[in-house]
Amino acid sequence: MTQDSMQFAAAESGLRFYQAYDQSLSLWQIESEAFYVSTRFGKTHIIASGPKDAPSLILLHGGLFSSAMWYPNVAAWSSQFRTYAVDIIGDKNKSIPTAALHTRADCAEWLKDVCDSLELQTAHLAGFSLGGSYIVNFLLQAPERVERAVVMSPAEAFISFHPDVYKYAAALTSASGAEAYIKWITDGRYDLHPVLQRQIAAGVEWQDEQRTLRPTENGFPYVFTDRELKSIAVPILLMFGEQEVMFHQQMALERASVLVPGIQAEIVKNAGHLLSLEQPEYVNQRVLSFLSGE
Repeated sequence: MTQDSMQFAAAESGLRFYQAYDQSLSLWQIESEAFYVSTRFGKTHIIASGPKDAPSLILLHGGLFSSAMWYPNVAAWSSQFRTYAVDIIGDKNKSIPTAALHTRADCAEWLKDVCDSLELQTAHLAGFSLGGSYIVNFLLQAPERVERAVVMSPAEAFISFHPDVYKYAAALTSASGAEAYIKWITDGRYDLHPVLQRQIAAGVEWQDEQRTLRPTENGFPYVFTDRELKSIAVPILLMFGEQEVMFHQQMALERASVLVPGIQAEIVKNAGHLLSLEQPEYVNQRVLSFLSGE
């Protein structure tokens, strides 16, 4: 395949992904506006909902899932917050990277840039999987910018991945690989909405060097040290699904509970890794109660 044909194929697959992303947003249950903000790493795509004068809540999605994954949660949270669903730059979504996030420091600087562009001195944060790890990292590097934080099914952060994670990740090169990955993390217990599943498959098939979340030595995935976790001073709600397959959730919960001062940590019943999708009613109310100080 020539260079020109490779570039054409990449452009075609990118267009298919954008169409699938827009179809996923048909699941959004509340009025919203989408826009870009500038950061030193490129243009970051954001979907905002809720009253403009309400407290701010930034949402960071899981890898490959994009901000569209928040569709079962955003209406409830936007009843009390101005929510900003942020597409993590360098992943398969609508953000447009111009420089890579090579290190955890880069990831924190990118999120600072997002907050600055939104003119938010402080905000509440909620993140899932990869987004959850970004938030733990941000609590260490810019705690003064965070009011309260919700971390759901973080990608490592407290404990290493099970080796199966890398086996399934290696197969994420086709729609069938994406289907096998989703089937594994749900164990057939939960049916991901077909529109969102098509978007994830389209993202996997979109071969773009600037949108590839490769592990890096000083980036993610990463297990934070005892010293780092003991230094966290921001109030955190940490949630794991009782049927998590990516890591041993009980060991992760126990390590977090011992090390992080004042953390609220819990196991969500009848849910696995995708707990915000699998048990939205419980998660929505639990997040709102925590963010209100309860």
